[in-house]
Amino acid sequence: MKFFFVAATGFFSIVSAAPAAAPGAPWEAMAPPPAGTAFFTLQARSYACPHIPAPYSATTVNSQYVTLKTGSTSYALNANAASASKFFSIKYDKTGTYAFHNSDDTRQVVLQGTSSALLYLLDATNPSTDTIPKGSLMEWATFTRDNDVVGVKDGSTLTNRTFAAVKQSDGSFNLALYDGESSVTADITPLTLNLVKAT
Repeated sequence: MKFFFVAATGFFSIVSAAPAAAPGAPWEAMAPPPAGTAFFTLQARSYACPHIPAPYSATTVNSQYVTLKTGSTSYALNANAASASKFFSIKYDKTGTYAFHNSDDTRQVVLQGTSSALLYLLDATNPSTDTIPKGSLMEWATFTRDNDVVGVKDGSTLTNRTFAAVKQSDGSFNLALYDGESSVTADITPLTLNLVKAT
């Protein structure tokens, strides 16, 4: 279902929502993940969302895995579990949020977009306030993982935010955090992202 973007509402302006970038934050000390680090994959579960009118491609994206194609920085969905990206998380105790790392500690999952309506899940190397593209909103290390379901805790007061699969012109799906309020032109499917222990 396509929605026309009007305006992002109710979301504060983000320069960087990495929690308070305080000295000693766990992602500032770069090192290989310790032995025994638990890796996980992310699997999509689509659902009926009262804030996004059907029809949308719920069955198409259900149970697909979050993956990163070679040469791409945009996370997408793929039905093949073998293609799933493997992540580990580091908790920031002051905010109770996590940084999600892809394979090594220099690469983090970030949320980035030109408006808060859709913040895309991207792969970034050593994100910092100095690396935010001009005109973009970007945040990282703001993820939660309650009952193995990924959420975002970044100070927003919006209550209808949801992850979404965003259909591309080639029929594939990228991933974004939808603010649950704005109208957008993109063809989006609401979903949850669930942590699955990597094998």
